[in-house]
Amino acid sequence: MKTLFSYIAKKGKRRKAFAKSEEYRFFIENRHQLIKLPQFIHFYEVDNNPFMVMRANIILHSIANKRSIEEAIKSSKDINKDLPYYEENSNKIYIPFFSRDLNQIYANEPEKLLTSSYEFLKEDFVGTLVDPFDTYGSEIYNSSFSHLVKVTSVDKESAYFHYDTNTIYFINEQGRLDASIVLFDRYMRHPDCSNLLERIKPVVDAYFAFDREGLIDALYNNGLISSRLLRLIRFHDWAKL
Repeated sequence: MKTLFSYIAKKGKRRKAFAKSEEYRFFIENRHQLIKLPQFIHFYEVDNNPFMVMRANIILHSIANKRSIEEAIKSSKDINKDLPYYEENSNKIYIPFFSRDLNQIYANEPEKLLTSSYEFLKEDFVGTLVDPFDTYGSEIYNSSFSHLVKVTSVDKESAYFHYDTNTIYFINEQGRLDASIVLFDRYMRHPDCSNLLERIKPVVDAYFAFDREGLIDALYNNGLISSRLLRLIRFHDWAKL
């Protein structure tokens, strides 16, 4: 169905809402910090890809959290409770590019960071980095690190919705994107944006059921694509979009 999704995306409204979003501004203002981390430097030039920007921001928030916690413990202050985090089995993960064990030290035993055994983490921590998406999977997006809203999970894949891009994202257990569906094509003059989570659920269900026709019907019946785009999709059915 990826060819179908690509076709729908090409007919999108090409809105600039994401470029004006808080997420995008945060990325542009902070992406220079990725240059110091060879494992993540490829995220530096992803500004034309909203989902990749969202992934990059998880890393950038991790950098900011790490610095905030280290500065707090150095000055004997409490850790800022407003820091973004991912919660796993009642444990808070503030720095997803660190292992679970290191995160427990930062979250629950930060005084250890002042000892000789851990002081290297302040500057020379590249060798301790893990891939946050391989390590924590698709659930890392279901946290205050992300503006994505989880719709549901089936087996090892999760569906999320993003309001600024009006896009459904299907994310696998490695935290990578399997597919995405852009809503509201260019032929819709005044799209209805109410109750979107309820309206996209049939689309998500059809995707997980591998029901291509049901998915197209769900998009149209729930006012997520126009009648004109529906006709174009039907016209191109010979191409097995």
